[in-house]
Amino acid sequence: MTEDGEEELGRASVFSKDTLIVAPTDDMAQVQAYIDERHSRLESAQRGQFSSERLAIFLLPGEYDLDIKLGYYTTVSGLGKTPNDVRVRALTVSTDVLANHNATCTFWRGAENLTVASDVIWAVSQATSLRRVRIEGDLALSYGDGWSSGGFLADSEVTGTVDPGTQQQWMSRNSTWSRWAHCTSHNYVFSGCAGNIPQGEWTESGRRSTVLLTTEKMAEKPYLIYDGEEGYRVFVPDVREQSVGTDYNTQTGQTIPLERFYIANEADSAAGLNAALSAGKHLYFPAGQYLLEQPLEVGLAGTVVLGAGYATLKIADGNRDCALRIADTDGVRVAELLVDAGAYSKNMVVVGEEGKHTPHADPVVLSDLYLRVGGVENVHTETDVALAIHADGTLGDNFWIWRADHSQGVQWEDVTYEDEDGKLVTQYGNPIKTGLLVTGDDVSCYALMVEHCEGYQTDWRGERGLTVMYQSETPYRVPSQEKWMSGEKNGCASYKVGENVQAHRAYGVGIYLVNYSGVNLASAIEVPEGAGIDMEHLVICAFTQNESSISNVINDHGGGVGANSFRRLVAKYPL
Repeated sequence: MTEDGEEELGRASVFSKDTLIVAPTDDMAQVQAYIDERHSRLESAQRGQFSSERLAIFLLPGEYDLDIKLGYYTTVSGLGKTPNDVRVRALTVSTDVLANHNATCTFWRGAENLTVASDVIWAVSQATSLRRVRIEGDLALSYGDGWSSGGFLADSEVTGTVDPGTQQQWMSRNSTWSRWAHCTSHNYVFSGCAGNIPQGEWTESGRRSTVLLTTEKMAEKPYLIYDGEEGYRVFVPDVREQSVGTDYNTQTGQTIPLERFYIANEADSAAGLNAALSAGKHLYFPAGQYLLEQPLEVGLAGTVVLGAGYATLKIADGNRDCALRIADTDGVRVAELLVDAGAYSKNMVVVGEEGKHTPHADPVVLSDLYLRVGGVENVHTETDVALAIHADGTLGDNFWIWRADHSQGVQWEDVTYEDEDGKLVTQYGNPIKTGLLVTGDDVSCYALMVEHCEGYQTDWRGERGLTVMYQSETPYRVPSQEKWMSGEKNGCASYKVGENVQAHRAYGVGIYLVNYSGVNLASAIEVPEGAGIDMEHLVICAFTQNESSISNVINDHGGGVGANSFRRLVAKYPL
């Protein structure tokens, strides 16, 4: 290992300069110093939150006397077949990202496929993941009284207690622990978890949790592995149905040699990447940023597109289409990518073709997919629909679709004014109508988080859709009620199921009012009436106590929140 992340000791570098590959025989003091230095640049919200830096840390099988520190845009991954093959002393997410241990902006970091030999404080919010991790100790999801706001745990084991602390919402899937401390906040969802699962009542005085005994259908995220005989490979787990608990010790799937992947370079053009895809290559995006002047076209069945270190696909300003288009075909896997909007594109990611309904024995699976509009710099960014899922049977696993609410370029629309010196200044906007549009049938999303869009944040038109854990905040600064309407109704529902849909299910839905403009949202959730509609454990909260309000939880039911009411709950709808 050398300071720029390149490799020595016979481990040929096939990744980016921001990929650190460590062996147990390396000098741990040198490795720790490198990790600490990178972390110091990516730790705080002020320096790291919108940084252009990316970092992927990979650990070859073995034991490590290391404290792996994860700042913004940083991932750590064990390269063994299971978490038992890589063991580290400690895993740290800073509790000083914002003042007062506030973790509501602790985004964009993840750990997978390793064992941590100590307690872990994982005080995070959206766009984070713990996957295929074994923690030999306790797991805390916040620090002290510091706020935290969302996260994702899958295929993992905690030998001790999970203490959610102040977490506002959390998704746990196919995981286990010795004890879960409490469920006193807004929206904790458990799917296919084993062992001590907290049961509760969906009431103001109850332990609020949502428990699904099995995960109906999901494939775990693909991941990179290494051994001395066969080198680097990507393991792609099979889809499991009605699953319970972890399966990292018994997982089945296919192993793809790295030679069958095209390893992207930040200098690559979209045309060059498409040529590799057309030639039958899979795509691997090392930690870095990739400017796409045209969409990447994933057209062949079974293609894997895998990123690391929050590899970022940036839509070029001249690209008015999207960053990634996935054909209506079998077995495509897309995982661990951050997509940044450009000046304008119709979509950011498109799956399948609208109006085409093709059954898939092996579905498209999207894991750890994060789409961002605005925030990075003071330029205009815009899209109509961030993620459009048209392919039947698509599985989504941990999404954050975010119209940025702070930093730069985060206005409702471009605003030009005179500053104190009489100079014209423009604050650019980041408009987006819809975060997620689903027209495909039998689409499922686990841990779906969509925030601040100006129209329907989620617009679900396909049949037999399923959402397990939903989190959303209203847009912060709406210029006027007149600019935020859906027909004759005030505002645009966060979760909208089309009027003609006959069957739809959603479990553990949390929608939060964060608005500084004194506007009203008629209903947080809109669904059609009918026997095929099943909405369970719904909650709305008013995080801003002012003149803004939500009148109803779902349709015309459930009551509202605002200055005089903080939280409303609906246990089941239809009532």
